[in-house]
Amino acid sequence: MLLNFKLITPEKIVFEKKISQVTLPTMDGEISILPNHIPLVAQLVPGVAMLKEHNHSEDVAVSGGFIEVDKENNITVLADTAERGEELNLKDIEKAKERAQEVMQSAARGDDETFAHAAAELERELARYRVARKYQMKKGRPAQKPVDSELTDNTGAV
Repeated sequence: MLLNFKLITPEKIVFEKKISQVTLPTMDGEISILPNHIPLVAQLVPGVAMLKEHNHSEDVAVSGGFIEVDKENNITVLADTAERGEELNLKDIEKAKERAQEVMQSAARGDDETFAHAAAELERELARYRVARKYQMKKGRPAQKPVDSELTDNTGAV
């Protein structure tokens, strides 16, 4: 049995296909959804969505939005943004990460709202970076070393 998966952004339908499993980032942590999952509505947070289709898998960088799972194995993800590895450029992501870090540092002792926006932007860029690096490694391209080794996730420096 498969899941009917649909990933939608305001600009386009990113995915609409049958898959065997999906793991999504939520406010309560990552959740994996398999066929016959209980109905669910959850908030999507910036991170990596991992789609599995038999022997093939693909990671997609997603940002905020919502997830709906119904009792007929339909999963709908409404994301603010969703980007596949082939759409991402590591150099552009590095620049965006650096800008977000600079804003966070300058707002650390002042404007809480600016700091929060910069932190959210940095989280989004880190997800995009992980997807881009994994895509490059799958395609046999050498992954670029991270410019800032202080940025880490649970798998090491990103």
